[in-house]
Amino acid sequence: MMEIETTRFGKVAVGEDQVITMKRGLIGFADRLRYVILTPNPGSALVWFQSLDDPGLAFVITSPRLFSPDYKINLGEGVLEALEAQTSAELDVYVLVTIPAGRPEKMTGNLIGPLVINPRRKLAEQLIVEDSRYSHKQPLHGFGPKAKTGPRK
Repeated sequence: MMEIETTRFGKVAVGEDQVITMKRGLIGFADRLRYVILTPNPGSALVWFQSLDDPGLAFVITSPRLFSPDYKINLGEGVLEALEAQTSAELDVYVLVTIPAGRPEKMTGNLIGPLVINPRRKLAEQLIVEDSRYSHKQPLHGFGPKAKTGPRK
């Protein structure tokens, strides 16, 4: 176990086996490559993707399938290879969530920039989806406290 410092949650103990390494970093944060997933509210559909390289950098993430059941992305050979996976079934897909201050009912998910994680190998990559059906500000309608946690492809 190691202890990490975060600005949102203070000191948090995490296992070395929880550290997820980004291949190229998130868009706009290319030099922040190490993260952990924190679940401060067990049972919540929203979790945090906390940077280990910057205590003040954390992103709310969730499974896109919770609010967009038909969400599908093409995980080509390059993605599988980069994340050391044989099939897409080995990978978890998340989207970054934006929650406007004081207006949680207006939260949106970034469906064109999903975060794909190989939980076994602890590798991740943010993709750019070129599908006009999706938006980087998809309203999270019907998304509430009863939604179950867990990533879906």
